[in-house]
Amino acid sequence: MTSRRPQILAIDDTPVNLMTLGAALEVEFDLQFASSGPMGIALALKNPPDLILLDVMMPEMDGFETYRRLVAEPRLRDIPVIFVTALDDVESEIDGLALGAADYITKPINVTIARHRIRNLVEREQLRKEVGLQRDQLREIAFHDALTGLPNRLMLNDRIQQAMAASKRSGLFGAVMFIDLDNFKSLNDAHGHEVGDLLLHDVARRLTKCVREMDTVARVGGDEFVVMLSELRDERDKSAEQAAAVAEKIRTSLCLPYRLAVSRPGQAQSAVEHHCSASIGVVLFVNQETSQVDILKNADAAMYQAKEAGRNAVRFFA
Repeated sequence: MTSRRPQILAIDDTPVNLMTLGAALEVEFDLQFASSGPMGIALALKNPPDLILLDVMMPEMDGFETYRRLVAEPRLRDIPVIFVTALDDVESEIDGLALGAADYITKPINVTIARHRIRNLVEREQLRKEVGLQRDQLREIAFHDALTGLPNRLMLNDRIQQAMAASKRSGLFGAVMFIDLDNFKSLNDAHGHEVGDLLLHDVARRLTKCVREMDTVARVGGDEFVVMLSELRDERDKSAEQAAAVAEKIRTSLCLPYRLAVSRPGQAQSAVEHHCSASIGVVLFVNQETSQVDILKNADAAMYQAKEAGRNAVRFFA
């Protein structure tokens, strides 16, 4: 499988001006040509290139205005642009570079020098993308649970801090639920951790379906999950009612039987049915009256009260 060749978009009202340079570039780059600024912007939006060669002197919309419109598009603002023009005065070059252009080439074009500049910029842009991708991957690893893909404790703490700050501004209550699965260890003991992992995946899916997109579902331990509800009501009693309804929805969902498809090398696929419930502790918070540490500690304490009440229950911290 061959890697994708870098793509260059050349915008010039007289494309023949760039044909000589294009002939030298087509050995290692895929080229597209546009004869006006608007056409170039449309092509770039349809298929964002790795670099843009942009003529300054064009009718209707010159290169400087075309550049301004290109960088106004979120998908295009980071693409390096090289201005290509017959204007050899210093002020024009300063204007182009001040706008943010990566480089400036004057006509007549020295093809050898231009090719090296373009290659260097394309390689730099590819490196920037690779670094950005690696940074995103590291952030995903740092802030998400590797098994379920849910936020982990680190991201949960950040989300709670944000919710507390928002609550202070709005006066609306939030709620944190500490959820511990009942009868989970018996599944691991009987069928192994791989089957237990399948159940945890299903639990994560069920929890996510029980809450709003704005809420947070996190996995904080082996069979421990935390749900945070934000922006409830501005009255404690009504917020408690809303949180209780969600907690009961979660408890009911997690009680439904789990049918886990087990695949092992050299064996036919089999299904394991498991019945599992959850003990849920709930605590309300508002206006940063309680610290983040105490919110989680109190929700955990309420969860143990649910355990002591016979499990498969919801208890509020009082």
